[in-house]
Amino acid sequence: MAKGDKYIALTAYLKKSGKDIVKMSFKEIESVLGDPLPESAYKYPAQWSNSESQSLAFGWLDAGYMSQNLSIANQSIDFVKRDSIKRDGNSQPKIIKKRVSVEKEPTLPVDEAIRCIRTYFNETIKDSHGRYLSWCHCYNAFKDNRGSRDEKNVDYLALHLAFYLASWGMYRGSSFLLQKDYKVHIPVVEIILEEKYAPLLGITAEGLMEDDKLDLLEDVSAKIRQAYANEQPSFEGVTNNATDTLVTKILLGALGCVPAYDRYYVQAVRQYGISVGGYDRRSVKDVAKYYLKYKDEFEKVRNELSAYGTEYPVMKIMDMCLWQVAFENDSEES
Repeated sequence: MAKGDKYIALTAYLKKSGKDIVKMSFKEIESVLGDPLPESAYKYPAQWSNSESQSLAFGWLDAGYMSQNLSIANQSIDFVKRDSIKRDGNSQPKIIKKRVSVEKEPTLPVDEAIRCIRTYFNETIKDSHGRYLSWCHCYNAFKDNRGSRDEKNVDYLALHLAFYLASWGMYRGSSFLLQKDYKVHIPVVEIILEEKYAPLLGITAEGLMEDDKLDLLEDVSAKIRQAYANEQPSFEGVTNNATDTLVTKILLGALGCVPAYDRYYVQAVRQYGISVGGYDRRSVKDVAKYYLKYKDEFEKVRNELSAYGTEYPVMKIMDMCLWQVAFENDSEES
């Protein structure tokens, strides 16, 4: 399915209307689509931005419209034709530049990528109680216990998640998590265990090229952010903010479906032209493309590492690779 095809009914509706401004409620949009909007569309303004990183946006962008005057509270939005956008004070039309994607070949050679994966893995097996193993323990716990959502199991997984996150720097002094006990993760664990997110567990690179899987990824990410925001603030007047780094570390530890978008990962993908670095569906597809470009080589090393007892998902392999690349570069500069 091409990106945006899920919302092609909205495209057809707007084109047929011919109006300069089409005001719609969320329910009216769902009626046109014949399907409910993602839950995140009812909570996050970013879902309605005029950005190609949001598949929903193709519903109006492909019809020649822009979204304006969004009201999450009233569940309404306006779609305005591009060529009728209000002119500015000197009567010159505002120019809306369409983003042009320029595909560039990643510059990280596969043999160097494989070397970095092996180097990272060697650190994992060097110490039988090293912090590198926290990911293995967390991922295996979630994988082995997806079938049970009873209170004891959820509590057990929340504790695993908390220790894994602590091992990888998510409990530093500025983090809202430092002011919480491990049970703050229980609502997040319950979200991750929902059956509809099962297709994300250990997902293949091919799977991350599919829009329906990326929709699931956007949905679970939004729910995780909201779960923490719903908790009592750790700092007075400041909503608990689940950053991209925290959200992706959770998804890596519990589902193995995306790399952790920490400083090293973002640095590496930008340096080697793999993706722009920000966490969105486009950047996830970019790293999946890189894996598929050298699939035979990556699958060989993934199978070798998995023989040690943990079945490494493809996105953990990419996480290991790109974290190690940037870590080594950083160490050399220091």
